[in-house]
Order: sequence, then C-alpha cells, then structure tokens
Amino acid sequence: MAADKTELRGLVTNDLAHALDAIALARGMDRHAYVVSVLESEVRKVSHEAMLLARMLRGNPYMTEPCGGAKE
Repeated sequence: MAADKTELRGLVTNDLAHALDAIALARGMDRHAYVVSVLESEVRKVSHEAMLLARMLRGNPYMTEPCGGAKE
C-alpha cells in the first residue's frame, strides 16, 4: 500500500538552490530527495525532543502552561 503524499513547494534564493543541488549531487541524490531527507531528520529530532520533554515534565507545573504563556 502506497503512503499518502502531498506536494510541498516554496521559493528559495538561487544561492540556496545551488547549494542544495551541490550537496545532493555530492551525496548521489537529487535536490528533492535530499530536502526530504533533511526534513525527515529534523522532524524525527523535534519529535524526540517533544517526547523527552513530555516524559521528563510529567507532574511539573510548567507542563500545564499554555504555549507561549509566561507567568508574571
């Protein structure tokens, strides 16, 4: 069964596109495959951080604060 997919688009500077192409070429990939691998890696990292925070802050009053909310 094929995974559901959606299109991801965005404009970048020519310099960034050229740099991405160079890195991808050096790794034997095309630009799209390289960008997807970088994004997947970042999502795994952030997900892991969120999981650790949730586990470590169980019962901690800071965990119940709304996002961006500061105590005064």
